[in-house]
Amino acid sequence: MWLRAPEDVKNVLWEGSLEPETPETAERVRREFAERGIPEASRDLFRNPPSVSIGQPEIWSLPELYSPGKLPYHLRARLEVADFYMVRLSCSFRSKGQGRIRWAEFLVRLLPHAANQYPIAYDMHPLEVYQEVRRQVRIALNPTLNFQPLEVGVGGAQFGIEYPELRPIVTATGIGEYEASWAYEEQKGIKLQGAKVMHLLVKAPKGMPSGEATVNLEAEINTVGILSFHIIRREEATPLKVQLWG
Repeated sequence: MWLRAPEDVKNVLWEGSLEPETPETAERVRREFAERGIPEASRDLFRNPPSVSIGQPEIWSLPELYSPGKLPYHLRARLEVADFYMVRLSCSFRSKGQGRIRWAEFLVRLLPHAANQYPIAYDMHPLEVYQEVRRQVRIALNPTLNFQPLEVGVGGAQFGIEYPELRPIVTATGIGEYEASWAYEEQKGIKLQGAKVMHLLVKAPKGMPSGEATVNLEAEINTVGILSFHIIRREEATPLKVQLWG
C-alpha cells in the first residue's frame, strides 16, 4: 500500500485563530504599534489574526499496510513481541493581515493504557528538513522498521509513503519516547503556510487493547519583533485527546 500525504487538511479535528498568551502580551503589542505610529496595524492584527487547524489522525496497524501474504519476515518477527501502528498527523497554517507565523510546534503525547503499558514513538518522519524544498519525496520502512528514502520511480516496494512536497525548516524530536513533536520555522523566501503532514510509527506492548494520545499546537508570529501567541479553545485549555486504535 502506498500512502500519499494529502495537500490539505480535509478532516479537521479543531481550528481556530491565534491569540496572545496573556492580556499583558496583547497590551504590549498595541503599545508597540502605537509607539511606531501605526496603531491601525494592531487593530488589523487582532481583527484578522493568523489561524491554524489540527487534522483528525489517521491510523493503520502495520499488517494493514501490506498485501495479504506479503508482510516481510523481519516485520512478522517484530510483530510477535510488539504491536506497531502507523499514525498520520496533520495541521495547517494560514497567515493573513499583519501577522505572519514565524515558528510553530505540533506535539503529540502517547498515553499509557495501564501502569505497565506505555507506547512509544519508534520512528518519525519528516525528521529533519533544513536546506531546500523537497518534492515528490518517497519513503519506506527498512528491516529495522525505520523510515528510509526511496528514489522516485523505484518499484517493487510493498509499502511506502509519498509526500508531494516538504518545506524547510522542520525538526522532529522524541524518538524512543512517549512524547514526540515537530517544530516548523519559516525560512527566508519560504513562508510557513499551508498543510503540514507528519507520520509517526508507534510501538505498543503486545496486545495493548487501545491507544490514546493528546495533540496540541503552539505558534509564534512576526509583527513588530517576535510576539508569542498560542491557541486558545473556548471549551478548554487542555490538549485535544484522540483515539488511535481499539
